[in-house]
Amino acid sequence: MRYSVGIAMLFNGFPLIFFFRDTLGIGPASSTFTAVFFAFALLLMVPTNLFLRFYNPNPVLFNLGVGFLLLSVYYFLFFNSTGMGITDIGNYAYIFAFLLLLLSIPSDVKDALVPVLFIFSLFSNLTLVYSLMTDPSWTLGMRAAVSFSNEGAQAGGNPHITARNGIICLLTAMVLIPQYKSIFAKLFLYFSILFSLAVIVLSLAKSSYLGVGLMLGLYVFYNFKVTKIFSAIGSFFSFKNIMLVGLVLVGISYFLSQYGGVMDNLLNYWDMFEGRIMDVIFTSFGVKLSDTADIDASAMGRVSGFGTFLDTLYSWDVFLGRGYKSGFLDVPILEALVNHGILGFLFFNGFNFFLFIYSIQEIKRNTTPLSTFLAYFFISLIVLLISGGRPYDIAYWFPYAVMIRFLGIDYFYKLSRQPASGRLAAASS
Repeated sequence: MRYSVGIAMLFNGFPLIFFFRDTLGIGPASSTFTAVFFAFALLLMVPTNLFLRFYNPNPVLFNLGVGFLLLSVYYFLFFNSTGMGITDIGNYAYIFAFLLLLLSIPSDVKDALVPVLFIFSLFSNLTLVYSLMTDPSWTLGMRAAVSFSNEGAQAGGNPHITARNGIICLLTAMVLIPQYKSIFAKLFLYFSILFSLAVIVLSLAKSSYLGVGLMLGLYVFYNFKVTKIFSAIGSFFSFKNIMLVGLVLVGISYFLSQYGGVMDNLLNYWDMFEGRIMDVIFTSFGVKLSDTADIDASAMGRVSGFGTFLDTLYSWDVFLGRGYKSGFLDVPILEALVNHGILGFLFFNGFNFFLFIYSIQEIKRNTTPLSTFLAYFFISLIVLLISGGRPYDIAYWFPYAVMIRFLGIDYFYKLSRQPASGRLAAASS
């Protein structure tokens, strides 16, 4: 449990950091609080066998991921066009320390990590509601995020952190549902899923909307076959399932009767999302599918970044790149080439390509709850890889480190195919 708490604090710690630091005013309103928070998480992860025993990660992901990190550290030290930043040094120290500790932690942590991630993300959803209710500048219709309290920070906070937390809560709840037989536990998890969907909607993060769509599409593709549909319909008409669905419908009906404007607000959010998508299409392709479409500033930045990518591709810079953080494209898969040349492009995009392959495999075979969660979570990140962030961001690499350790592990798959007696024997040996 201690290991799981430490991993969860690094995997999805930003919502809690923003709540304690910016809403409750605990600690300095700067990156110092974040550094202390992450340091405490690493301390919780320290095992008794540190440096004495290491557990096998996914070798392909490990080699490609660590290869890109080492390459970027080399560029940071010797091919740096932005100066030696203390923040960058700290980020790399945390990433490598996190990966080292993950390799030192026993594989049994996979059984406790998903419930801990669910509890953390659900609590973060609740803290978001509290933060919005106590924020006089926020009104329904604005993007939901914890407002930063430090000077010069982004106004209104970061809605992508809000949406990501909602996705984590949604996925962990869905993965946990088959683990419980209690109707009350299942009911609680279903309501948590609905709550998480509401948080994702309120965030107005286009990438998360599209990510949820991708996850849903893959889930339907690999799970809804004709034979399974008929068997699912037959199993649905059990007393327990009918009672469960009935309670959910009653709860939704009561909520809508008490808060009649909720549906109107949801439709309003959909209209805003549709308008933003039209703006992006108009900005990117010059095709005006809506009379109200306008230039989208963030999309325009990516369009300009794509021009920088093409300039690099057709110059000598394609071989070595332009230097560490020399260009900010807001498209990580392209920035890897602009800043680090062909080698950086191959390492970073090869890493994400194999992550996609292992995620698809895991979605098909459902080895462990943690592996299934990580697979779907990476699918939700694919949209961000072409629409936001940098290839060095710890918001990517903390989840990446967990995927390197627990995704596509042959040992887990072989163990999951053994009968219960075989698993007990393997565990004892």
